[in-house]
Amino acid sequence: MKKPVLTVFVMTCLLILFMSHGCAQESVMKKKKVFSGSETPFAMKVDDEFVLTLESNPTTGYRWQFADKPDEKIVRFISSEYKAPETKLVVAGGNEVWTFKAAGKGKTTINLIYVRPWEKDTPPAKTATVIIVVG
Repeated sequence: MKKPVLTVFVMTCLLILFMSHGCAQESVMKKKKVFSGSETPFAMKVDDEFVLTLESNPTTGYRWQFADKPDEKIVRFISSEYKAPETKLVVAGGNEVWTFKAAGKGKTTINLIYVRPWEKDTPPAKTATVIIVVG
């Protein structure tokens, strides 16, 4: 009688251990990856979310926008938002935070330009090119 009870106890413990390990891994995988400009190409797995942070100052009229959209089968654009600096200076620049999700395996490029949208024949003040590899 002791052997079946011990077997059930051990199997239950192993099941709890594996389930808790899986949950811990899932919570780690759900975190967004943040990359600096020096790490290119960026490597990630399908369903990873990642952010690109770019210096920006909307008081000058400039903002970041796509020069070319990335291949949406590989990378999907989620959102962008401006994060003001922690200062009371009105004209101080902050950051634009662009969030993406790795949608499928492959390689694509994110090309962004820093422009004043109403100046159609003016070259961008800055550009950002990021290579993404999803494996």
